[in-house]
Amino acid sequence: MTSVVSVDSLSVAYRSGGREVPVVHEVSLEVEPGRTLALVGESGSGKSTVAATLLGHLRHGSRITGGSVRVDGQDVFALPARELRQLRGGTVAMVGQNAGQALTPTMRIGRQIEEAGGEVPVVDLLEQVRLPRPAELARRYPHELSGGQQQRVAIAMAIAARPKALVLDEPTTGLDVITQRSVLDLLAALRDELGLAAVLVSHDLGVVAHMADEVCVLKAGRVVEAAATRRLFAAPQDPYTKRLLASVPRLDDAGLAVVDEAGERTVRAKAAVPDGAPVAVAASDVTIDYGSTRAVHGVSFDVRRGEVLALVGESGSGKSTLAWTLAGLRTPSGGTMTHEAGDLARPAPGRPLSLRRRVQLVFQNADTSLNPRRSVGDAVRRPLRFFGTATGRAEAAEQARRLIADVRLDPALADRLPAQLSGGQRQRIGIARALAGQPDVLIADEITTALDVSVQAEVLRLLDDLRRERDLACLFISHDLAVVRGIADRVVVLRHGVVVEEGPTEAVFDAPGHPYTRRLMAAALEPDPDAPPLTDDVPDWADAADSDGIWNDLGDGHRIRRWTTLNAPVAEGVS
Repeated sequence: MTSVVSVDSLSVAYRSGGREVPVVHEVSLEVEPGRTLALVGESGSGKSTVAATLLGHLRHGSRITGGSVRVDGQDVFALPARELRQLRGGTVAMVGQNAGQALTPTMRIGRQIEEAGGEVPVVDLLEQVRLPRPAELARRYPHELSGGQQQRVAIAMAIAARPKALVLDEPTTGLDVITQRSVLDLLAALRDELGLAAVLVSHDLGVVAHMADEVCVLKAGRVVEAAATRRLFAAPQDPYTKRLLASVPRLDDAGLAVVDEAGERTVRAKAAVPDGAPVAVAASDVTIDYGSTRAVHGVSFDVRRGEVLALVGESGSGKSTLAWTLAGLRTPSGGTMTHEAGDLARPAPGRPLSLRRRVQLVFQNADTSLNPRRSVGDAVRRPLRFFGTATGRAEAAEQARRLIADVRLDPALADRLPAQLSGGQRQRIGIARALAGQPDVLIADEITTALDVSVQAEVLRLLDDLRRERDLACLFISHDLAVVRGIADRVVVLRHGVVVEEGPTEAVFDAPGHPYTRRLMAAALEPDPDAPPLTDDVPDWADAADSDGIWNDLGDGHRIRRWTTLNAPVAEGVS
């Protein structure tokens, strides 16, 4: 079969400081119709650079120094500008990482799809990407759609002109496990239906195992291993590939994985939280509203010193809303939130400075939470001066350097701008900034979402080290259940702002009682190409719209909810 995508000995370089820096070295690959090739590797490996060349894109200052890129027989970089524009969207299209940023916020969905070209009616395209009530949805604006719906709209735009090749650049990063699984299943169905040749860029090896027919592993711009997916996952040959696969967290890990240079994997046991550990923060019957919409319904939990409590659930379940409210960025509508040093129901500006510094939030995206024009050292020094934990410039500078060293970075990096650091380094600076207030409560909101597996493992071990060393109470928000299994001591499962299950991590993961929790577990993608398909086993009674319900105690602090439904007896949450 003739390949739709053919990359032959591709080399790319960019100029920096008067010299040429190679970023891609003689990469070759082929993709046939109806097949998916995955490009994997750490940040800076060149995978996104290679994928972008299929659309004739190069970063500013870069150039092709050797080889060729052909799509549907056309030499991409030999095409005149007009024919290159026709190639993009018509022959090859891209689905990017964040559809919310790619969509025009002031234009209706239907109009945006029309502008993507093609002769397929908008309603038919929306039906093809499995969106409900397509005629109504076409009249909406992007902000009126969920993240998963926005991503499906981006897919509809990409296939509007019926391209022959599709570039998928981290298409599900940031989506919860159930939405991610449904988007990936949709992409696979469309690939088969339309005979698309797909190139998938992903740091998530569970996604790669689920989607790809072949895998190409890149390191520092070079291909170190290429093989069929099943063969590569079953018997990786290169040490780098072995380390990548070994770094992936798994649902049956009872702690965080530690991987040596040979790719050998051990699991570090969690630190025991003493029974008498004091409660650092407590929430009781908390409700949170967005205008007339109730986002959180009567949620209660507490976090002890030295403990990690994880909040899990789909997008819109209320996880981040609770985290931001605890940090003082929103105000609860009802209930209580308290710290051992005071009331947390008040917004941050209304809290005493001594309380404000003791509860700190690490943001999900370090790229947007750090000032691009100020050094990362300045980002750490500012809270030191604001909270008065350092007096004078010299002391603040010295403490900032110590904090940067505490997060396992070279203090010499303090003088650099955020753009001069890797994603993992920026996330560590975000943690150092949060530690500057000497908090005893740390809120980590999806802090490893966009990191590749090896960097993610380093950040998680750092967080675990810090909670042990500083006796921190940590509220950990994540949609990655394998990560939660490795780091959390207890888990609270949220659905539509209601707690449906809670308990010790091992109890919840080993014997999930609620059908919704079981569905979350089933949707999680592990590095296994033979993972079973996702089935919908959540009955109607489990779809709670309010906080009414009866707690069912499973023992050892493990509880689930059951609900009474109209014209039906009490339905149990245990199968």
